[in-house]
Amino acid sequence: MTNTLTTVLEKVRDGLGQGGVLDQIDKLFRKQQRINLFEKLEKVDKKEVENFPVVLYKNVTPNGKKQPALLRFSLPSWKDHDEIFWHSLGDYVILAMHRVKDVEFDRTRGRMKVKYFPKIKGRIKHPEDIREIIQKIAYLVDTEALPTDFTRFRRMTERRDSLGEMSKEQAALIGAALKLIEI
Repeated sequence: MTNTLTTVLEKVRDGLGQGGVLDQIDKLFRKQQRINLFEKLEKVDKKEVENFPVVLYKNVTPNGKKQPALLRFSLPSWKDHDEIFWHSLGDYVILAMHRVKDVEFDRTRGRMKVKYFPKIKGRIKHPEDIREIIQKIAYLVDTEALPTDFTRFRRMTERRDSLGEMSKEQAALIGAALKLIEI
């Protein structure tokens, strides 16, 4: 643990990035989570999810870096699922795409709206790629292969238009880091 934390702090110290130390540590951690998520998604066979429909029914292309793309999905088998599962799905979509501006859902109709700025290069380029990712994530959440205890989506919603306070986890991480670093 000490070596890992030291490595992360060295990367934060030597690298370029936006935000404070905690934000940069969070970004490095989320990058590893994203890699782990994609490894899990790659293991899902297309035949497993073929009876688990996710329909892309609206696609509005972005206006450069001025206006995000908009995708609307229908998840018929998710109609009336509890909010905790929709929040979890939103968390994993944010994690997978990581340039998401907003995620909204209508649980009674089984619909999801995603606003994001697409990447020019990398894994996710096209709306159909995103549909497949959402389909696999929804399948894994539904079959409980992915946990439903993420909090990114809820924090995003709760902190909209306000500065969030430091979480207990962040305070503990800072405390541990300060003990290891000689000031």
